Amino acid sequence: MKKLNHGRNARWLGGVSALAMMLAVACGDAGTDGPDVDDPIDGPGSKDTAWDPSGTTGECNVDALLSVESYATKVKGLLTGLPLSEVDLATLRDAADPQAELATMIDGWIQTPEAEEVLMRFFMTAFQQTGGDVESFFYLQGRNAANTGRFQNPRTNFTHEMLNQNFAESFARTAVELVKAGRPFNEVLTTDEIMMTTAQMVFLAYKDNVVVNDDESKTVRTTGDSDYPTITLVPNQGQAPPPAQVFNPNSANFMTFYHDDLQDGTGGCAVNGPITINTQSFTNGEWRIANGSDFGVANFIYMAMMGRHESVRKHNVTPNCNTGAANRTPLLDRNDFSDWHMVKLTKSGAGGASKFWDLNNLRGAKELRLVTDQSGFLTRMGFYSTWPNNEDNSSRVTLNQMLIVALGQSFDGEAVSDFTPSNLDVEHAGPETPCYGCHQTLDPMRDFVRASVTNYYGDQLDDTRDAMEATFIFQGMEQIGTGGIKEFAGLLAQHPAFAPGWIQKLCYFANSEACPEGAEFDRIVAAFTDSNLDLRVAVRELFSSPLVTGESCVADVVAGTEATIARRSAFCANLSNRLGVQDICGILTLSDDASNLQNGMRSAMASVPDDSFSRSLVEPVTIADTGLFIRANREVACTVAAQNAFAMVYDGMKPTDVIDSLVTDLMGLPANDHRHEAAINILTAHVSEAQSDAEGAATETEALQSAFVIACMSPGTAGVGF
Repeated sequence: MKKLNHGRNARWLGGVSALAMMLAVACGDAGTDGPDVDDPIDGPGSKDTAWDPSGTTGECNVDALLSVESYATKVKGLLTGLPLSEVDLATLRDAADPQAELATMIDGWIQTPEAEEVLMRFFMTAFQQTGGDVESFFYLQGRNAANTGRFQNPRTNFTHEMLNQNFAESFARTAVELVKAGRPFNEVLTTDEIMMTTAQMVFLAYKDNVVVNDDESKTVRTTGDSDYPTITLVPNQGQAPPPAQVFNPNSANFMTFYHDDLQDGTGGCAVNGPITINTQSFTNGEWRIANGSDFGVANFIYMAMMGRHESVRKHNVTPNCNTGAANRTPLLDRNDFSDWHMVKLTKSGAGGASKFWDLNNLRGAKELRLVTDQSGFLTRMGFYSTWPNNEDNSSRVTLNQMLIVALGQSFDGEAVSDFTPSNLDVEHAGPETPCYGCHQTLDPMRDFVRASVTNYYGDQLDDTRDAMEATFIFQGMEQIGTGGIKEFAGLLAQHPAFAPGWIQKLCYFANSEACPEGAEFDRIVAAFTDSNLDLRVAVRELFSSPLVTGESCVADVVAGTEATIARRSAFCANLSNRLGVQDICGILTLSDDASNLQNGMRSAMASVPDDSFSRSLVEPVTIADTGLFIRANREVACTVAAQNAFAMVYDGMKPTDVIDSLVTDLMGLPANDHRHEAAINILTAHVSEAQSDAEGAATETEALQSAFVIACMSPGTAGVGF
């Protein structure tokens, strides 16, 4: 691609600069000294307003109000990644009440599949489910990190990576389903119906089975000798029975596993035929699970399902006779990591709990019976993976992050008068220390968590902690209880900060900053509350409000919305949905499952900021301004997309049709947008120049690919609010 070579960037960047200037002037932000209304660049619909930098609260103290082209593009792009259509724009221009018409459109937009994907990504971050890695995966099991197996032909990522991705998506998918059904949104704190895969169900049942206690010891409670009194190992893969038989108690091959390392046993102990391991007792000279405990047996079976063959050895023989561990093909199926369905998590006694190895019955099951309490996002593996715990911290971080997610609030450090907690950690924060203001209410509240889960997020079996009394005291709401996490979740669900907290999370998503509080913000919170916390109503009322659109002055507000960069998820949603290329940046696709295009885009976009969160920080991290590194990486991403996706989208199209699609679909400028024709002219001139370049003319395809990069870098694609 001659026109995309680094040495020629200066030539086609001229097109970027011209396009950016044209769009920035025309985005509706023209000040009193801007182009005339009749100027074809400025166009109809722009609205000037006086700006007084010394203005007082109550004045409309902004540079300019946004025109319909700008604010409608912003709203539809944020919610769906799709461009504003010609019909959309015409309908809004002709509407007697554009704000009401936009609200109606929003109701339709948020029902689209594209909006579900955008909403899911928002929820993954908002519920802080994205911090899992190999260390956290094994930490939840009270083990040191190791690898697991992977599928072959085609090869996939390790199963722990696939499960971590499941954990990250699980509750976001759950929240999307709650929104689609119009359920009260505070059910995200209390629901026991979770979108899960079979692989997740296996993991959760295993963790419910082998409880990791506060001191890292293990308690096995829902499986035992009667489940698998013996297991059989075979030394070569051809002897291995299918999983359907391995996990069928009525099969002769029940609990018969292939072990890759048996043939290479050390100390002259190579095995040529099947061996039987008694899980109930150990006899000198006989084979056993190397760990030597029932935890080891359960772990052996579970890890075989995950594709890891744990070591075995002969009991008390000389010389030492043992195998190593090996990572091989999992006994789970690849579909077990993608068969998303709603599962009800039912409270059960140990005797009635689901068996983690009962794969035949777990697949497709709509119920998972667990002993451990389950309550909304608070007990999800994605959240636990993100916020590991230990005895020194003793659930303080866990509790604080739960508050931040649920209410958008944290402890302010101000001591509460007339409240002296009996369960305060005086050594950590005595009444005379600067930390007392936080710990006075934090320490009594964190006991809701400590009463339910251990430091490794296993079920709390310690009687001295299981019955702990905790005190919820936060922003005027106070309650003493012994109901653990479930009671804590119920209190959060009823807290008055819940509704405004989630409106502000949506504000950060829309504007990269909090919405100013005042009458308009209160109106939106009231509409959300009055709708029985239907988040669709919150989205409709906020995204059609001047707080997001910047279309009109807002009472008691001294600043309007600002144009920002499209952060990674938003930019990638724009490209994916406008080009029709699923997950073009590979955000939700693991590396070994990704195409060359996705891996190239992922690498290029790595330095483009995305919405994120930090420990103890209430405000989400939403970087709004660009810079040289961000711009350079976005340019690389657009070039990768031009080189790898162009043929997928535009193959066989006439050059004029390609240019029209670049402007209409990729840049989001429909034919009735006054900027459309100017953008067509710029891209057409660029293609012509590229093909006639005396230093090295580009082919027609190369010239159109170069035009693609310009359109990809334009404010309507790479920005928000232009």
